[in-house]
Amino acid sequence: MNNFSFYVLGNHSPNFRLFGRYKCTCYMLNGFDKKIFLDFGAGIFFRFLNIIKKQKINFDDIVIIISHNHLDHNLSLILLSIYLCVYNIFHKHNKRVKVILPNNNYMYKYINFFKNEYDIQILTKDTKFNMNECEFSFCRTIHKGGSFATKIKYKDNTFVYTADIAKVSNSLVDFVKNANVVMVDAGYPNKKIDSFSEYHGMTEDIMRDLDGCNIRKILATHLRICYKLKDYIQKFPKEANIEMVKENNTYNLFK
Repeated sequence: MNNFSFYVLGNHSPNFRLFGRYKCTCYMLNGFDKKIFLDFGAGIFFRFLNIIKKQKINFDDIVIIISHNHLDHNLSLILLSIYLCVYNIFHKHNKRVKVILPNNNYMYKYINFFKNEYDIQILTKDTKFNMNECEFSFCRTIHKGGSFATKIKYKDNTFVYTADIAKVSNSLVDFVKNANVVMVDAGYPNKKIDSFSEYHGMTEDIMRDLDGCNIRKILATHLRICYKLKDYIQKFPKEANIEMVKENNTYNLFK
């Protein structure tokens, strides 16, 4: 099997220190011909820039998949837009980053002003593409404002990133069933404010529902800074293979 993995640039929920210590959602996929990023949230842009400079990654070889229209999943696109615009003018280039995102949101409208910097593709439940023998497909999930889960299938191996979910829907159950690895929104380990109920579910409910899907390994992510890791871990089913995703760590896609 190819060395498919992902590196965590950030995995926290929104907070008052967006550009400080806690970075929001962004995962860099490794092992592909192009450098793929799942979400591009607030606070990760300069970390992203350091990586592509260090690894000498061409902007034309970058693909960014945005799951939905929330700042902790897409805000760094604004900084990237400005940077690319200045870069192209200064170097007399026409570098373009491919962005796949839903079209019913403000960020889609914003980056359309930077058509010289972006190759834009609309994300829907029917979107599919292939890269390095892997098939990428998508599933709409239950989350206020809409969100899409991403599935990467390599031969008989499957990885799913759920993005944000309020609960595990029937369609998501079918989407993740028998997967090798599922990276899931960890939800809230303790009682949340009622107004958040349409955004994120409870850790115990999410993990219980996924535990019946014959998933080999569950990676819990999208952490809230007001909770500690032990708050989440005590809500996991004891018999399930669940691990908390940590910033700056690398994880295998399929094992």
